[in-house]
Amino acid sequence: MQNENPGVQNTSVKDKSESTESQEQEEFAQRFLNASEMTFTRSQVGTARLEIHNEVCHLRVIVRRLMPLSHPEQYISLAADEDTEIGILVNPSELAPENLKILNEELDKRYFTPIIQKIYRVKEQFGIHEWEVQTERGRVTFLVRGLNQNIKQVPPARLFVTDVRGNRYDIPDYRELDAQSFHQIQRHL
Repeated sequence: MQNENPGVQNTSVKDKSESTESQEQEEFAQRFLNASEMTFTRSQVGTARLEIHNEVCHLRVIVRRLMPLSHPEQYISLAADEDTEIGILVNPSELAPENLKILNEELDKRYFTPIIQKIYRVKEQFGIHEWEVQTERGRVTFLVRGLNQNIKQVPPARLFVTDVRGNRYDIPDYRELDAQSFHQIQRHL
């Protein structure tokens, strides 16, 4: 049916598309959280919970560093699950001490990265490198497949090594390792 009044436009389709676009923008808009309006607690089974005062209580919260190398103590993403972000906490140091403690415990669990202090040997066989190293947690042996893909250098001399199980190891400055360890790095990079 045609509109009998040529001066009046049918805007119902336009209104719906603007409404949908507006909703999508809201869904993807970043939300910055206020530390003073947040309380972290632990459930009976030990998972972290997040209450945003006068709004909602999330029974489980997942924490992620948005800038793990350049700003590890700032810009923390808080999520209800792997796909649903609650918001971003820019400066966690503004949290109350008991809340900061729980947040840091969760970050430590997620980002546990042993620091390699000494490299005893790196042995290659069929494209897989077996590393035997000393970390602050003791002597460890792990496997790395494809050194080019699984060793990342952060200038000037920091290395992150990822093993076949997805565990990450940190060498803060390979130039400061002992001569034998440094030689192992030079041989395989």
